[in-house]
Amino acid sequence: MATYGKSVRASMAAALLLAGLTTAAQGFVPGGLSGFGVGGRSMTVIKGQVLCAGCDLDEVSKTQPSLHHLYQLTHQRGRLVMQVRTVNGSDMWETPLSPRFMVRSKDSVFQQLTAEENLMKDVEISGILSSTQTLDVFGVTVSG
Repeated sequence: MATYGKSVRASMAAALLLAGLTTAAQGFVPGGLSGFGVGGRSMTVIKGQVLCAGCDLDEVSKTQPSLHHLYQLTHQRGRLVMQVRTVNGSDMWETPLSPRFMVRSKDSVFQQLTAEENLMKDVEISGILSSTQTLDVFGVTVSG
């Protein structure tokens, strides 16, 4: 009976491991349905500039009506407005349902985006955008 129990536990562990690996592999398959508003689970790379931290999209749109492709990213630690230049290397993309996204990330990653010394610099955000307008941010690169 002890041998049967060990076999069942080993089979269950193997099945869980394979299920976890399959799910992770699907999340990072290049190509697929990626980009803003599509709801795919592949990696999204957003390039642009953070215009202001602690501000509101409506405020920026009113004071700077000539700016386009503005998005508000809201995190539990605050919000920012970003002018997006490209998504996954493309100059144009499908318009999302809303220019406002909830952001999930480590606090330190979001703080890097909102740091005063990084405002108006080129930034690259790597993450996954879900169909619920939530952007899971894994990394930020600042240049310039």
